[in-house]
Amino acid sequence: MHPAAALALAALTLAACSRGRSEAVLREPDTASRLHVADTAAAAGQTDIALSMYAAAAQSAPDNIDVQARYISLLIRAEKPEQAEQALAQAMRRKPNDPTLRRWLGILRLENGAAAEALQIFDALLARKPRDVAALNGRGMALDLANQHDDAQLAYRAALAESPSDTRTANNLAVSLLLAGRPAEARAILLPLTQQPDTPNRVLNNLAIAQAVAGDRAGSDARLAGHAGASDIRALATALGAAPAFDDGADAKPVSTGQQPAG
Repeated sequence: MHPAAALALAALTLAACSRGRSEAVLREPDTASRLHVADTAAAAGQTDIALSMYAAAAQSAPDNIDVQARYISLLIRAEKPEQAEQALAQAMRRKPNDPTLRRWLGILRLENGAAAEALQIFDALLARKPRDVAALNGRGMALDLANQHDDAQLAYRAALAESPSDTRTANNLAVSLLLAGRPAEARAILLPLTQQPDTPNRVLNNLAIAQAVAGDRAGSDARLAGHAGASDIRALATALGAAPAFDDGADAKPVSTGQQPAG
């Protein structure tokens, strides 16, 4: 077990001790304590521990939408879509019209490639709250999945108008531009994002793709130097229109980046 997760579990046990007695009497940990352990374990890469604690928290607080959403989110990141569907269905039986749960339903439909159904879900959310940045992003992704890139970009730009510094939205817009064959514009959006602290890997990867497709092979290769998944990223860049690079044998065995699809 990772030391951070072990310390968090130890802290949970100590916090569960009764203060009113000299002997140690353990009590059932509360939802907040479970979430603290889950967050610590997830940050340490201990996904199984995090999922176990999130599941316990979700079961003990079935009407807490934030808890349910965090559990569903981690299940999706852990590539457990069937469990995510089950957890979401259980939560929606209690609160079928909750907008947060409806948004996660749309995300799951995107994960399954059901663009039309996802678009209906996000459009319904936007009918209730037209400036919902998350729903605008969902609408954009559904439209991109349906190859309607111009309309997708309108959704992302509307989201950026509401939240100009949102990295996720800017990244999604850049991906849409890439898919639409406009790599120079995508590069112009992504490059400033890499100057921010803690830039997500998906942004760095997408910039390398945009550079390659725009003809800046040297810049792309420099950015991918030492990257474990460089071969996969170069292959994607080639599929999007970049001139194929010579294979120097350094990346003969592609390694998955372990990330969700860019965007």
